[in-house]
Formats: sequence, C-alpha cells, structure tokens
Amino acid sequence: MEDLNQVLFQIEAAGLARATVAAILQDAVVVTGRGSEPRMCDVLECVATGSLAEGDVVLTWFPNSEERGIVLGRVRTSPRRAADEVDTGDLVLEAKHSLTLRVGSGSITIREDGKILIKGKDLVSHAQRLNRIKGGAVQIN
Repeated sequence: MEDLNQVLFQIEAAGLARATVAAILQDAVVVTGRGSEPRMCDVLECVATGSLAEGDVVLTWFPNSEERGIVLGRVRTSPRRAADEVDTGDLVLEAKHSLTLRVGSGSITIREDGKILIKGKDLVSHAQRLNRIKGGAVQIN
C-alpha cells in the first residue's frame, strides 16, 4: 500500500490528476478535481469535445498552476457502457470529401459532389430520381 501511495504522489506531483467535466465551452473544457477550483483545459486531439459530456470523469495534466491544463482522455470504470446509457438517437457522420462504409466485398461511398456509389455482389435499390445499375446480371421488378 505504501508503494501505491508513493506512485500516486509522484503522479500528482507530475501534474496528472483525475477530474470531472463541469462545462464544455466553445474553446475549452472546464474541469474540477478533489476540492479544487474549476480550471480551464484544452483537449487532446484524439478525444474530441463532442465525445465528452458534463459529469464525465477525465484524466487531466496541468504542467503548472498558471498554465491551462489538458484533458488527456475519459476514464471509464468498466469497458462497456450499461444498457441504459446507450444512446438510441440518430447517428450523424460527416466528412469533407467522401465517406465509405465497407463490409467484406460490399461498400457504400458518399462523395461531396452528391454521388453515392454502391458496390456488392447483389444490390437492391430504390431511388426518387435516376437509378443507374451496372452488374453482370440485372433483374428489375
């Protein structure tokens, strides 16, 4: 137990600390730690602010008492979310130039010019406008 306390002391001395997200601002995340005042943090690129929520427990690093801290990532107590925490709302994925979904030999690609390319062994499609179909054999209706 003494070794663990030594390690925890060294981690805190290095500026690493567990904190809770108090607010998400346009240009920063505000966190609070054990009895500490709220502090402003930047967010490490791999943890986008859109994936953080108020109340999340995060790992932070504060280089010193004057500098803005950095949120390094979210801390989870279990590897999977509880069933009641799973978001059942809509999922929106955005890309600047193209987005491709691929499973095995099938794929759907959406391009920025509005073209949607669907590739697969068998296709079933419905369209409000032009429906162009290419394949070794095509069955309509």
